[in-house]
Amino acid sequence: MTHKDTIPPIVEKTIPDLSEKVSTDLKEIRIVFNQKMTGVDVGYYGTPVGDVRWEDNNTTHVISFNERLSPSKIYRLILGRNEGYRNMSDVLLEESVLTFTTEGPDPVTPTFIDTTPVHVTDIEKLDLSDKLLCRVSESPTEGFNFPYYLLIPRGVNLNKSIYLLVEPNNTGVGSNFVSLDKNTKDTIETCSGSSVARKLKIPLLTPVFPRPGGTLYTHALDRETLLIREGNLKRIDLQLIAMIAHAQKLLRHNNVKVNEKIFMNGFSASGTFTNRFAILHPTVVRAVATGGINCIPTFSTDRWNSTTMRYPVGIADVKQIADIEFNEAEYKSVSQYIYMGALDDNDTLPYQDAYDEEDAELVKDLIGVKMMPDRWHLSQSIYRALGIPVQFVTYNNTEHEIKDEMIDDIAAFFEANAGSEIVEIVPHQYPSQE
Repeated sequence: MTHKDTIPPIVEKTIPDLSEKVSTDLKEIRIVFNQKMTGVDVGYYGTPVGDVRWEDNNTTHVISFNERLSPSKIYRLILGRNEGYRNMSDVLLEESVLTFTTEGPDPVTPTFIDTTPVHVTDIEKLDLSDKLLCRVSESPTEGFNFPYYLLIPRGVNLNKSIYLLVEPNNTGVGSNFVSLDKNTKDTIETCSGSSVARKLKIPLLTPVFPRPGGTLYTHALDRETLLIREGNLKRIDLQLIAMIAHAQKLLRHNNVKVNEKIFMNGFSASGTFTNRFAILHPTVVRAVATGGINCIPTFSTDRWNSTTMRYPVGIADVKQIADIEFNEAEYKSVSQYIYMGALDDNDTLPYQDAYDEEDAELVKDLIGVKMMPDRWHLSQSIYRALGIPVQFVTYNNTEHEIKDEMIDDIAAFFEANAGSEIVEIVPHQYPSQE
């Protein structure tokens, strides 16, 4: 290997120059490296990244945006956190952080939160005078083998009972736990659940569950995940319940009155996780908001049209694979808000990490190959036939994304369903696509 081969890759420049303010109409950023590269590894929490591609013989990484940038905002891109960028000699790009600021009339504010977490190892006193991010260490004796993050917003109400909000992590595939930990921290600070928690002034819990890869899709609570019989990843659904109990105990120790049941929020893989978790453990959940789930919610029945529906399409074998007796009465008391963007074409059905071939064929036969609107409409009709009280919402002119008004709707849904009744809200209506 020559000396040239060992020269570490670096970002040589960006187009436009990110040291100057950029227009809110900026469509893309071109990141120019000092040598030919391979891989993709961009953390963009809080930044509306769409397409990512290589150009100029793999020396320029082009990152485009899928929506207009907001004025007077600071955005952040993190390159190489998961050791995903390498030069052609397999030399890693060291983690690089790019920030850029948009033009605008107001004082600039970041789209991300960068809080140093307080490390918590026991049930202990916390300073709640300001917002607080806790990293709670794993506790196998308490029933969880991985840490979790607990975000406590500024102004959390100490005078009334509130709900703990739970949003599972959806941090991608990887074996580097340090990177996973950092990515989960970034997620809890920028996810839709974080915005909802701050609006409602309620705490938010996010677990640090790994997704090792292959066909194991832990972040969606898939069939293979429930079938794990040994090791740290055994029954992460029960580990999450243990984390919830631990967080509730920690909060109560700090005079935060939390209800026994929880709110759950999720989008895409984490939305699939929450949809399935509510069916498996309805006694834990008061209300759940689920979005971007490929128009394939899990159906709370063992058969449909004489066809047996095993988990995760249905629940025919949850007793066998997870020792769970489905509690229909409790499940029907859970408030549910399931939403899709009318232009969402993010479909996991063709991928074997999401569905086994047997289950994929069952989905196609049951609710169709075409995701929108066919599969979406058929899924709703089955839920109605089963008597499941779900508010289904379709957002016009919306892709696989969560817009600000959708976050407002989710917060309104949880606020409306803080009691024992199931209450529908009036969601925001975007104009239809011309």
